[in-house]
Parts: sequence; structure tokens; C-alpha cells
Amino acid sequence: MQRYACRMRTHSTLLTVALMIASHPAFAAAAPSPASAETVGDAEFPEAWFWRLGSAGPAHIAMTGKAPPALTVRDWRGDATDVAAIGTGDVWAALKGKVVVVDFWATWCGPCRAALPENVAMVKELKDQGLVVIGVHDAKKGSEKMDAVAATANINYPMAIDDAGKSASAWKVGFWPTYAVIDRAGVVRAIGLQPQHVRAVVTKLLGEKAPETAAKAPNTNATPPTKDAPTPAKDPAPSATSSTPVALLSAALHEGDARRRSALAKFDSCPIAPALTDASQWSDVGGTSGGATSLEALKGKIVVLDFWATWCGPCISSVPHMNEFAREYAAKGVVVIGVCHPRGGEKLAATALSAKIEYPICLDTKGEANRAYAVDSYPDYYLIDRQGRVRGADIGNGNLEAAVELLLAER
Repeated sequence: MQRYACRMRTHSTLLTVALMIASHPAFAAAAPSPASAETVGDAEFPEAWFWRLGSAGPAHIAMTGKAPPALTVRDWRGDATDVAAIGTGDVWAALKGKVVVVDFWATWCGPCRAALPENVAMVKELKDQGLVVIGVHDAKKGSEKMDAVAATANINYPMAIDDAGKSASAWKVGFWPTYAVIDRAGVVRAIGLQPQHVRAVVTKLLGEKAPETAAKAPNTNATPPTKDAPTPAKDPAPSATSSTPVALLSAALHEGDARRRSALAKFDSCPIAPALTDASQWSDVGGTSGGATSLEALKGKIVVLDFWATWCGPCISSVPHMNEFAREYAAKGVVVIGVCHPRGGEKLAATALSAKIEYPICLDTKGEANRAYAVDSYPDYYLIDRQGRVRGADIGNGNLEAAVELLLAER
């Protein structure tokens, strides 16, 4: 199926695209079920449902599973009651318990306007179940026509204008429309969706319990389990070593807001590090691991787990620094292991060669290590001490050397 999106600052082909999409059946057809499209790696929804265009694609993947960025907008429109419910302050606090669709759109964007009727239909049918749709119009042009377009399309949900492009920047909008869906707990579950697949995501999230009544928050980093899905890695049983009094490294060295740190609370007691179950395609160009292909074999060493992906620009950009870091600390008993995300894993060898990775790497074949360590962005760094305990869960990118030095100073 062909897919269309307006790219930013590429309006010369807009008329052609608009005419094509207006007659394209994809925008009138019901979204296919998950079984009809391939799910890549441990993604919650099929990759075929998304536009992964340019730098916005990896950025949207990195945003998934996190709290939504702020919406910095002006000139709210819509029913006064709906606007009042959203508020003009902390939008996400006001909408906690709702499923929220944010539609970054513009009047000059043909695909955006073609998708408006489905937005209207979703609100009409699903609002009473807890759905809220918010339209955020482009800051640069076309907002003067917003009211006229809204009247023609019978828009029944709140809209506002992006304030100086701040929202588009925060949400990494690289094409129009950009759809994001936030769950009842206030977590981004999908962003960059093609319009015809928004309803399928919304329907799934509406079926989840509100956070105040949920027994357990949904796991946004893993595919919903099926009878054929691998069992997620379990936390290892405590051992005599792990019961030895020890403290997690200073909170100042870690990344993440309160929600993120809560997701990593299982590491606060510094348990034995989860094994790299089913890791494959081990490679060690620099020879710093001594041929080890497990954390158990590296006991006595300090281990840095660098969770990365072949599609992650910041990960590739960090390779020269990590090469230097690995060389400098190898003589001190530190081993860096790059654990590659399964999505894009078929490019592991080629990427390692082109990026000139010198430290040990492996492929997280089934995504089990990503799930066991609750990885939510890339690169993410975890520190394991000489006894094999997790001492730093999601260390800040700029704090890695300082954290390692603290572990080296221990007896």
C-alpha cells in the first residue's frame, strides 16, 4: 500500500499529493488487525502502521514509552467545556485517565485535511469512553484558514496553534500530519502513525484500565504476550553476593524523571544483573572481553552495558567516544558491551564495520535483555560492578566516566 505524508518545507508537490490521497482508499478503509502486518522486534504496534521518515523516525521511536513533551500552544478553539477540561496549564495532568490523540496538522497539508473526517468520527463514537483529540496547527502558515476548514469539516474537538513552533520542535515533527497517542497513564504509546491506523491504537488503549484502578501499569516496552511469544526474562534470585550491603550510585548520575525512576525501582537494591539471554552475533574486534560471551564470565570486571540500535543516530555518533573510553579503561578492568536492539539487527555487522566499533557487541536477538533492563531510549548505559551487581541503571550519557571511577575506587 502506498503511503503519503507532507514533509516539512516541501510544499511544491503538495497539490499532487493531496489529489492522490483524496482518492486513495487507504483513508476510507478500516485499519488492518495486528495479525495482518509484521511487528518488528519488540514493538507494540506493527512498523507498517507508522511513517518513519528522515530523522523524525528514530526520534519518535525514542519518545515511545515516555511521558509526553509539553504542548506549547496559543489561541484555543472549540467547545468551551472541552477547552476548559484541557486547561491552559499542565495539559497532561488535566487529561490523566484519558486516551489522548494529538494531531499535528495544517490547512495547507492535503493528507492532514483528508484525515479530518476520521478524527471527527472517532470523537463522536469514542468520546464517552475516554477519548480526547487535540489538533495542533502549524505555527508558520495557514492558521488564518483554520476556522473555515474546521467549520467545513465539522471539527468537534479542541484545536490550537503551535506557539512559535515550540510544540513541533519538542515532538520532533518532521512531516504532516504527525499523530501521537498517549495512554490513560500519561505515556506516549505511539507517535508517527499513519492516519488510517490511529483508531486501532486508540481502541486498544481505551480497553486498558485507568491508572487509579489498574492493578499494574501496561508494559510499554514490550509486545503484548501471545502463546508463541518468548517469556520475558525474570529477575534472578538473590544470592549471597547480592545480599551484601551495597548502594546504587548517586541519583545525580542517573537519567529520568520520577516515572522513569519508578520503572527502574527493581534495580535500587542492586540485584545480580539479568543475564544477556539469547544474545547472539558476539564480536570483539579489540579483544577486551577475552572471548567472554556472558556476564557470568566477566565476574571480577566492571561491565558497561551500552544499549544501542543500528537505526539510532545518537548511538552511531557516540561510537568514537565509546571506542576511546573502552581503550582507556580496558587496562583498569572495565569492559564495554554494546547490546544491539533486535529491530535493525540484520544490519549489525555492516553497522559495526562502517562505524568502526572496537568494543564487544552482541545482538539482543529476542529483545529479552531490553525488557529485563527496562531500556526506554538509546543509547542507555547500565553499570555492573565486579560482583556482577547492577549499580547504575540508566546512567546519564555525560556521567559515565564519573560513575565508573566510583566503582573502580571500591575494593
